[in-house]
Amino acid sequence: MKYTLLACALSLASTAVMAENTSPLSYDFVEAGYKKTEIDGLDERSLKGYGFNFSKQFAENWYVTGHYSILNDDVTATNEFNGSGVYDSNDNYLGDTVIAYTFDYDIDMTRYEIGLGYIYSLSDRTKVDFSAKIGQLKREIDLNVKEVVSYQDQVFNSFSENHSNSETADILSANAQIRHLLTDSFEINAGVGYERLHDEESENNAVFHLGANYAFTPAWLISASYRDANDYSDLALSVRYNF
Repeated sequence: MKYTLLACALSLASTAVMAENTSPLSYDFVEAGYKKTEIDGLDERSLKGYGFNFSKQFAENWYVTGHYSILNDDVTATNEFNGSGVYDSNDNYLGDTVIAYTFDYDIDMTRYEIGLGYIYSLSDRTKVDFSAKIGQLKREIDLNVKEVVSYQDQVFNSFSENHSNSETADILSANAQIRHLLTDSFEINAGVGYERLHDEESENNAVFHLGANYAFTPAWLISASYRDANDYSDLALSVRYNF
């Protein structure tokens, strides 16, 4: 029993010391939070969901990193037009039918990446890192179109059809980032990079990144970032745990 209590005490003490020695500029962390992506060509609609990040330093200056996100946008729109005339049995004009088209868009986007990076320390408060990543981006679009022809509460005709499309692109990227501590608990960071989305119509994008992290304990941080990749942009707000 004494040995068990001693082992527990040593384990708790080790965890506490590790948290106290954790730097806000650590490359050992897990992160989860809210993410919003806006894509050009989608009528300025945004996809919202969750993003997860992982980083682990090994050796002295190397680290591995990973990202996973799943986003969705569901939009319903209805357009109405006047149709043909409606007449009673005596051929008296009563009014026009209404033709209503309802469009229901459901867009899902899943992204994952893994990468390898190198850390170069300029000082205790400033670090620069370089990374290369590979991954995959998958977009699934489901469109349901419904037409209803009616007059007042009477439906004369209706039909619906569904269209689905799925696109997958391989991701290859290279990035450079600088991280700097303004205070012992507040970090700002910025980066530039190159990203290639390889599919039937391959795209090459320049990437710009801005972010900030605030450590409210030695191990727990709030992270905010904005990323622009020419054809789309990301906004993320996360909680990070340094281990």
